[in-house]
Amino acid sequence: MKIRKQTKLGYPATQGATLSIIYIERLKQLLGKILNYFHIPGFVKPIKIFDDLTKTHLEVKLSGFFTKITVNGKDYYFRRLDGKFDGTGMGCT
Repeated sequence: MKIRKQTKLGYPATQGATLSIIYIERLKQLLGKILNYFHIPGFVKPIKIFDDLTKTHLEVKLSGFFTKITVNGKDYYFRRLDGKFDGTGMGCT
């Protein structure tokens, strides 16, 4: 599992995009809209992130049944197969 320290903000490209890159990105956006329309859940990789600016700890963990997202020690559980919210909890530390 990677631990990432977030230090920079993302900036969109303002110049230099070729026509093929523009069409590929529009196709990705259309595919994402279609997947959302059919309520198909997205994929998430396990990761730990610490944001220096807001001093926020974020962690994503996967199990057989749930995706657990932890924000500053508070756990949020989502069903793995359909993505529906299932409840909250507090991790024991």
